[in-house]
Amino acid sequence: MNKVVNFFKDTWKYILMFVVTFIVMTYEFPYYIDAPGGLINVDTRFEIDGEYKSTGSLNLSYVTEYKATIPTIILSYIFSDWDMYKKNDPDSNLNYDDLAALDMLLTEQAYSDSVILAYQKADKDIKITSSQTFVYYVFDDAITDIRMGDLILSIDGESVGSITDIDAIISKKKAGDKIKLKVKRFGEELDREATLIDFEGRTIIGIAPYELHEYEASPKISIKHDSKESGPSGGLMITLAIYNALTEEDITHGCTIVGTGEIDLDGNVKPIGGVKYKLKGISKKKVDLFFIPAGENYEEAIKESEKNKYKFDIVPVSTVDEAIEYLQDYSCK
Repeated sequence: MNKVVNFFKDTWKYILMFVVTFIVMTYEFPYYIDAPGGLINVDTRFEIDGEYKSTGSLNLSYVTEYKATIPTIILSYIFSDWDMYKKNDPDSNLNYDDLAALDMLLTEQAYSDSVILAYQKADKDIKITSSQTFVYYVFDDAITDIRMGDLILSIDGESVGSITDIDAIISKKKAGDKIKLKVKRFGEELDREATLIDFEGRTIIGIAPYELHEYEASPKISIKHDSKESGPSGGLMITLAIYNALTEEDITHGCTIVGTGEIDLDGNVKPIGGVKYKLKGISKKKVDLFFIPAGENYEEAIKESEKNKYKFDIVPVSTVDEAIEYLQDYSCK
């Protein structure tokens, strides 16, 4: 015992210094750091019974995001490709971990929608068996205590399984009406309320919902994405990779295809963020073609390419069909 006491007497200053240093260096500031990411071969993220193998690869690009601590903040000043941003969460009640959990839900949605869309495009059997509706965004003028990430279970006692269900319930009401909602928030069921508002002549809750679908597919598919992957921007490339595995024609033609873009079940490719980090992250890899959502994303990508002299082709697409048709005639040889 005396040895232990003497040890702490002799070393308490060093122990205290270590504890203080650890706390200071790991303290999280209300910022985040975006940095160049890399690419992920989507073929490694699923298995399909009897799938066709490709000679090339279809890859999604990503942004690396760090929590803002003293070490990462210092690095953001050292590395010109690292940028620090102040957190501006649509819902200030959500912490970093809650937002990460929401991003994981969006990743699950991206894979689910991509599977459904790819099977439909490949003319394979797939059936949506159930849907869940989550809150993706709460408008500033919404009068409600529901939050981003809430799973909507019912409205005024009526079960909710889809966005169509929400629209049908709200269509019977008018702006100013109060509604009661039952939601599940990260595993806990809660009672919530909202006062309906008017938006351009329509009665709305003031939220942006999204659906997560369960399905039965033939041939059978299993998804095995990494838990570190988050967000919906891989939808385009996931769809293309699954479609390619389901069809005899190999649309990669031995090329390395990379891209980014969120999709919906109608096959539209929607804008994403972090374009410059995604381009920079693949700039030193052997890439033949990069798909990017048409519009502002494409314009930003071209500016970055001209500035940094990227050597791969950058192709804008508005739909999944456009991307498939482009690849059917593409050659990197």
